[in-house]
Amino acid sequence: MADLLTRAGTTVLRPELAARPAELADALVELRPHTLVIGANAVDSTTLGRWAAAVRAGPGRCDADRELLLVRRGTSLAAVDTAAAARLRIEVRNTPEVNARHVARFVADRLFDPAGPEQAASRQQAASRQQAPRRPGTLGLLGAGNINGRVARAGGALGWRLVVHSPSLATDPTSGAAWARHHRLPIDRVHVARTVEEVLEAADAVAVAVPLVHAGQWASAGMIDERLLKAFTGERIISVSEPEVFTERALLDAYDRRDLTVVLDNAPRLLAPVRELLAARIDGEGGAPRPGFTLCSAAMRSAACDDDLDQAMLAVVGRADLDELTGADLLGPEHPRSNRSDRTEARERADHPGAGRDTDRRVDEDPVQDDPAAGGHGVVVVGGGIVGLTTALLLRLRGHRVRVLDAAPADRRDPDRQGTTFGGANARHLSATETLPPAAVGRDGVLDRDPANGGWRLRDPASLNPVELAWAEAFDRRTDRPGLHATAQDLVIALNRLGLRGWEHLFAVDGAGWLAGLRRDGRLARIYLGAADLAAGERLQRAAGTGAVRLPDEVLARDWPGLGSSVPLPGGVREISGAVEVDGYAVNIHDLATALAGRLADLGVEVRAGARVRGLDPGQPAMNGGSGAGSGSGGWPAPGVRLCLDDGSELSADRIVITTGGRDLDRLLGAGWSGAGAVAHLLGLSLTLPNPGLRRPLKIHAGDPLGVMNITLSPDGTLIHVSSGFGYLGRAGRQSATAGIAALRAVAERAIAGLFPGLRRADGGLDVRDVRVCERPATPDGLPVVCVAPGHAGRVLVAAGTNAGGAVQAPAVAMLVADLLDGTPRGAGLALAGDRTGLPHISD
Repeated sequence: MADLLTRAGTTVLRPELAARPAELADALVELRPHTLVIGANAVDSTTLGRWAAAVRAGPGRCDADRELLLVRRGTSLAAVDTAAAARLRIEVRNTPEVNARHVARFVADRLFDPAGPEQAASRQQAASRQQAPRRPGTLGLLGAGNINGRVARAGGALGWRLVVHSPSLATDPTSGAAWARHHRLPIDRVHVARTVEEVLEAADAVAVAVPLVHAGQWASAGMIDERLLKAFTGERIISVSEPEVFTERALLDAYDRRDLTVVLDNAPRLLAPVRELLAARIDGEGGAPRPGFTLCSAAMRSAACDDDLDQAMLAVVGRADLDELTGADLLGPEHPRSNRSDRTEARERADHPGAGRDTDRRVDEDPVQDDPAAGGHGVVVVGGGIVGLTTALLLRLRGHRVRVLDAAPADRRDPDRQGTTFGGANARHLSATETLPPAAVGRDGVLDRDPANGGWRLRDPASLNPVELAWAEAFDRRTDRPGLHATAQDLVIALNRLGLRGWEHLFAVDGAGWLAGLRRDGRLARIYLGAADLAAGERLQRAAGTGAVRLPDEVLARDWPGLGSSVPLPGGVREISGAVEVDGYAVNIHDLATALAGRLADLGVEVRAGARVRGLDPGQPAMNGGSGAGSGSGGWPAPGVRLCLDDGSELSADRIVITTGGRDLDRLLGAGWSGAGAVAHLLGLSLTLPNPGLRRPLKIHAGDPLGVMNITLSPDGTLIHVSSGFGYLGRAGRQSATAGIAALRAVAERAIAGLFPGLRRADGGLDVRDVRVCERPATPDGLPVVCVAPGHAGRVLVAAGTNAGGAVQAPAVAMLVADLLDGTPRGAGLALAGDRTGLPHISD
């Protein structure tokens, strides 16, 4: 991690300040960072004030208005003066729940394993102890958060009865059943206690995992005093809360009870007062605490916990980094920055789209060559989808000489021979919450179920190879990582928002030029099934800053006539509860990509169809001879990588950007690159049908296996494209999943027939005009891979794994790639590395 941050060039590492809090303020004044990442450090109001004053004392107006960010790498904010931070306009973020599974494992090991994990000589010994745990009794839980929820799950699996207390459960006793269901616990073995005393009186062992609160009805400081400790007749107390949840007298009494096992785990700084309190007793023991009384800082010290916290921290910092960008970079130096009134006028024009462009023609396969007089490096973009084309445009506008190689043929009439962009329907939605990380809580096992049972399984599990199984296992593990999922989701939303800003700028400046005729319907309606989903969806949209507005029923009837009220799904028929309208666009993606290719041709960039790259050669090619870029006089400067094409020809380039899917990505970079196996394919399904009278696009949150059903109007409005569905292909092609695709289509057609009853024919079927499937390149954690690939002297970059979010994220990914090429990598890119935690790593 230190090497990664140092190489980024935008980070200063000062780990010694964690142990020298008095020096932190001076360092902040000297360095004037806009972001501060801390561990369990104490950050008081004086330190925050000096930091803010130093940064905002700069000469520019932007310095005075500079927003500052403090990131706690962990959960507790007890050591940070958050009230002072709010007054000083310093945003404070933490990484809640990320360390929970590691801390819970630590607690469970010490609760249920008398020998202690440190006594294990091997994994076999540890496994044998798990088979012979302590005699099940009553487990007390003080705190009902993610840590104790996991501890409860571990205890419940071993047969322990559970008694739990937390403010949220105590104030609403009926919430206990929901808590038990959430943590997959048998309700009849869970008792919600109204007081701490009730827990201590009933329990044989206690896990303490509560936040430190100093005041109010539910203050936790000193909640376990000597009287309550005396009421506890059990064997052990394991606490990962701040030691202040115990009174001093309670700690002294706990130490003196030789038959009581006590483990207090927290940061050394927070344990220091406990050591001082017990100093006389510890000295009497020969300088070490008595057997059975442990003060340690081990719960969050595992390598796996560090990796998760680092990834979460990078995601939080990356989100803030992206939120600062305007998206105007996509315009490039040729365009003046438009003012707000121009953008408003362009948005109004976009609401009245004209006819679509001809999308059955690719750019000329022998276009005008790059202008040798242009400066910059020679860049070959491998992949002619929306991400590759947008990246090529931005690089060209930044002064790079660019060529795009697309393996798909120029004739697009056969969608099975096209990539993700042109293989699916002529439809994509661009919004801030488009294609959020799919490995969410509640999706565990989704890859094991077929579409008829609400799952994503398209292939016989026995047909999956080790790489595909590793991806599936990484995905399933991710469904039990709510903290990491939350930070990844925030980062994806930031990528989407930046991409959306980029498209808005491009539409505003070029909407009447080379983008004229592109249908882009502004504002998107999201329909939710069930009151709970509607409430949760609206909360998410408002939190994401999407301009969310609840739509009245009369608007639904007006703009989407013929819309039914119920949707038949694998889990049963669900009713439409309401809709929320958000910022965004529905575009005809084939038209947009064709326009991009045409614009590139106008700028002298070749987009070569039918050019499949067979391999990369890091050798230095001769400056004379050969073919393509970089050869002969006037060629590109100092080419460093040679591309070998299927037709036997070769091209050389100074830099290469690979935007292809998982199969081609690993084929080009080999199994040894750090992101090998990280990008697999999720199948998406698109059906084209007659328009039943819709005036605007629509999104239906249908749940698995359909996900969000995107409904987009064709350029002339006579047809609708319904894009939906998730299916795990792995690294195989769609031909390996014929039966699974048919099952997914059957689910989709039943749902469409329920949504639009008027589309049913007399025989009950649908008038389906076209069926398409596309293979979406996706990672288990839902984040794209944007990084420099190892080897090739840093000349090869990867921009892949955007799932179905490639269209909206394309400008954002292009900016990250361009900054990498220009030697000014953004902090956000650190969270998108190919070797990040949570991805499968295939060594051979």
